[in-house]
Amino acid sequence: MYKRILILLLIVFLGACQQQGMETPDDQRNIDPPHDEEQNKEPLLVGGPEMDVREPHPISNDQLQQMFPDNVVLHASKDQKQVALSFDDGPDSRFTPEILDVLDKHQVHATFFMMGSRAKEHPDIVERVDDEGHAIGSHTYWHPNLSEEGLERLDWEVKETDETIENIVGYKPRLFRSPYGNLDEKIVERLVDLDHTIVGWDVDSLDWKQPGTDVIADNVLSNVSPGSIILMHDGGDWSMDLSGTVESLDRIITKLKEDGIDFVTIPELIDSQKEK
Repeated sequence: MYKRILILLLIVFLGACQQQGMETPDDQRNIDPPHDEEQNKEPLLVGGPEMDVREPHPISNDQLQQMFPDNVVLHASKDQKQVALSFDDGPDSRFTPEILDVLDKHQVHATFFMMGSRAKEHPDIVERVDDEGHAIGSHTYWHPNLSEEGLERLDWEVKETDETIENIVGYKPRLFRSPYGNLDEKIVERLVDLDHTIVGWDVDSLDWKQPGTDVIADNVLSNVSPGSIILMHDGGDWSMDLSGTVESLDRIITKLKEDGIDFVTIPELIDSQKEK
């Protein structure tokens, strides 16, 4: 009799566990940002570190820009004496405030493509970015490699990030940059349906390789031209040291200003393009 009672209790317990697991979709189980518990650092990039995943600037994105000229932006016209600085993978408690200090020193505005999980973790930094006149874009919630995911995952990443940022600053971002720059025709079509402008770049600082201050500055200054969108990072894998990014900004901004170039946000760059 005693054994029968134990068996019945075990069956009820296992049934309850199965029912509870079925009630929670896989994409929504990890609502709180995952961390490296030992290091207690920033929310992780679930698609993997930039160094392990990112490929050289893909020609396919240029082809997508030609297919979707009103929705995919890689740069503006070269007759505009403007460039746009952009920063991915933040906000990061170590490097984003330092970058904001440099931008404030030079009275320059930039565009920050934020991960929703990190925005949720650091709402005070998100507010500072907005208060100081910078533009905010979406960089997904968890930073997955979208080319290996389905469109349902894309929908979830966009929705969660948009709502997270709206809860902090009062509006949803309309700019979107794909993690690792990975795009395809189906992803672009779905983002257009979701009323987002897809933003790439034409100048890669390669700061994610952590090559040092001088190399980062040279990468930008050797490849930039009027109308450029410059890719840099204010966050990344928790082990990355982005102090070279921070230190390179003084040289980059000073030199381009000496050449008569203005720094604008990506929305301002797009609006200037439309006025032509």
